[in-house]
Amino acid sequence: MELEGYSDEPTCSFSLGLVSEPQIVPEEHPTRTPAPNHEDFGPEDLMDLNPETPPKRRRLLPSEAGPKWEDLNKDCLVNVVTRLGTKSLLIVIPFVCKSWYRVSLDPSCWQTINFQEIKYGHQSWYHFSSAYAFFKSIIKRSQGNATAVMLPTLCTEEVLRYLANECPALKALYFPPAIWDNSSFVLPKLIRKWKNLELLKLGNSINMVKILEGISLHCKNFCRLDIDSTAYIGRRAAAAIPTLLPNIKYLNLRRANISRMSLKRTLRGCKKLVHLDVRDSVGFECDDKLLKLGSHISNFQIFKDDDAYIVGFIGEVEIHAGFEENASET
Repeated sequence: MELEGYSDEPTCSFSLGLVSEPQIVPEEHPTRTPAPNHEDFGPEDLMDLNPETPPKRRRLLPSEAGPKWEDLNKDCLVNVVTRLGTKSLLIVIPFVCKSWYRVSLDPSCWQTINFQEIKYGHQSWYHFSSAYAFFKSIIKRSQGNATAVMLPTLCTEEVLRYLANECPALKALYFPPAIWDNSSFVLPKLIRKWKNLELLKLGNSINMVKILEGISLHCKNFCRLDIDSTAYIGRRAAAAIPTLLPNIKYLNLRRANISRMSLKRTLRGCKKLVHLDVRDSVGFECDDKLLKLGSHISNFQIFKDDDAYIVGFIGEVEIHAGFEENASET
């Protein structure tokens, strides 16, 4: 039943002498979606925050996903993890996933062992008293297949003897600059066990002649000798290099103390050298005579880093030179 005079328009009515305001119904607004929590976003979701990124891709189903680490060829995975270094092989890779843990136990991963990557001291993650036990545990992982070892600072006679017995296939051996104990005197007796040795880096020149004698007798493939910086190369040691190692190809004497006469003897005797580094060394002054003696060396580095310059070319060999101030000729 419709009432006469009924209208949809708001009207004013009088009640108790008060004027009532017209009733206004507010407009309804659509419900707002709460702001997303960025912590719940994945990499694909975050792409939507940048308007320049392409549209979000559909998430792949498990059946559509790519190959898993455990499905990767073992040799390929070994190649990957060995590039990460000894320290990562010890404290990172085994904890990534089960397949990486199993691979970290493979002897192929331990052909190159660098103990110099690991810091020693009271803040180290293993105690000084357990250093030898730690060294043995790492060498054992190679199962005798280690071909290159960078020895730790705590290189004792016991460490060297164990390495010689367990790793006969060694091709490269690196000593740290500081040597504790009498390792330099034990080394000549152990050289005979490394018949495949090709590279040796010494931390000093102590007992160097005896060491080179052992290399000359037992290491027929030896081609590279590095002497750590600040080493003194005396006349006997300098004469032993061309005498005992006439076929050496790489010789690093950077920052060494070597006389001009000893250097000339090395240049004359080592005819197969392709690399000689005597940068920043003392005991001689570079001149045209030395440059000519070293003209047969394709990579002859005899300049000082601070004032290096190109002298010229002898044949097809580029010769670099620099003259040290206050250098004396002996």
